[in-house]
Amino acid sequence: MNLESQQKRFEKNWNTYSPLFGSKAWKEDPDFLYFIEVPLPSSLWTEMERISEQLKCLSPKAHKFWISPQKMHITLALPGRKGEHFQANGVAFMKKQIEEAIQNISVFKVELGNLNCFPDVIFREVLDPTGMLQALHNDICKRIPFTQKPEYQFDNFIPHLSFAMGEGDKNIFAHKDFSRELPITPMKIERIFLGKAKNEEGEYESRILHEFILH
Repeated sequence: MNLESQQKRFEKNWNTYSPLFGSKAWKEDPDFLYFIEVPLPSSLWTEMERISEQLKCLSPKAHKFWISPQKMHITLALPGRKGEHFQANGVAFMKKQIEEAIQNISVFKVELGNLNCFPDVIFREVLDPTGMLQALHNDICKRIPFTQKPEYQFDNFIPHLSFAMGEGDKNIFAHKDFSRELPITPMKIERIFLGKAKNEEGEYESRILHEFILH
């Protein structure tokens, strides 16, 4: 998908979901177990924190879950089998597949764009001018075919960086100081995390199991 098509898709997403914003409360997925993600580089923490604070000032009813820049990320995949825990070798299998997927991939760049939303999330758009992020997502999803969220894969993959999750203030977009438009910011894709979202008691803990470095 070229850059113009990506921009049109984000525009369609905005037109579809901004009228619905605040109508849906984010809920923890009882079966969500593992994640594969690209962390936000520390060099961009200050910028994203500034945008986050500006959004908070516009909303008289803050979101339930604001995400700190240190935890912001682009989700690449959500491996899992509904209602089942992985076998003992599941993590080792995923680790091997990710290592093979990045074997011939060097550090590359994406672009952070405008603000956008889902009914329960405010996020920043991630544009993929080279197509490398989409290709990496596709390869990982093919190599690790079990997922809790097949509806977000392949052509339905919408890379983004979330600021907040949960029931938000539906009037925030009508605020006189709100603007979707942000200057383009380059972001290097240098690392990938494989993590576990829950502990053995089923409680969320978001623990990183392995870090993969692109060269």
